[in-house]
Amino acid sequence: MTTYLTADPHFGHLKMLETDRHPRPFGSVDEMNRVLIANWNKVVASNDKDVVWVLGDFALGTTEREMAEIFYQLRGRKKLVIGNHDVDNRGAVKEALLRLPWDGVATHRAEIKHGGQRIILDHYAGLTWNADHHGSYLAYGHSHGNLPGLPGSVDVGMDVQNFRPISVEEFVRQADDSMRNWEKQLDVVIRNLKGRAERYRRKVEEIREDRPLSARKT
Repeated sequence: MTTYLTADPHFGHLKMLETDRHPRPFGSVDEMNRVLIANWNKVVASNDKDVVWVLGDFALGTTEREMAEIFYQLRGRKKLVIGNHDVDNRGAVKEALLRLPWDGVATHRAEIKHGGQRIILDHYAGLTWNADHHGSYLAYGHSHGNLPGLPGSVDVGMDVQNFRPISVEEFVRQADDSMRNWEKQLDVVIRNLKGRAERYRRKVEEIREDRPLSARKT
């Protein structure tokens, strides 16, 4: 049995082709879906033994039937950690998603082990995570390569990992490398955080203007 990690396939989501930051290199949603399915099935060998953890945002903009057709084409026993696009406006997990035969669904985060290495699975990156002070690693998604993680954490999203799931062995190698190069990794994280300064300035202006919460940008 091999365990694989991925995040943010966004099957059916047109915005993935139109975003200003790193649009996906596909001519249509149908092409994107076909390539993601093919790439998945090239690395996941078995429907019965291999496990694929999807760390959120499985599909968006598909019908329930289209989502199911995609799901059944994907090899492996599929497990889901809920992401922000997997819930409705009330914060409830989408019924169409829950009706798929997942091998397991975690509503917030999960944890696995590989060769004694603890790995926390979360849709979001973090400044801290369970047992990080004891050497655990974090696999995350959500940011589509736009948010570098702290040493010991790796973005396993499709947009970062050549539009395919990665094995847990590959994840550990990447996390190990981030630890070996911790100074460089921290520099990248700090530059990214400083780049958010304008966002914080705008929020402060809203607060100073006593703008109602309903009128504030999110």
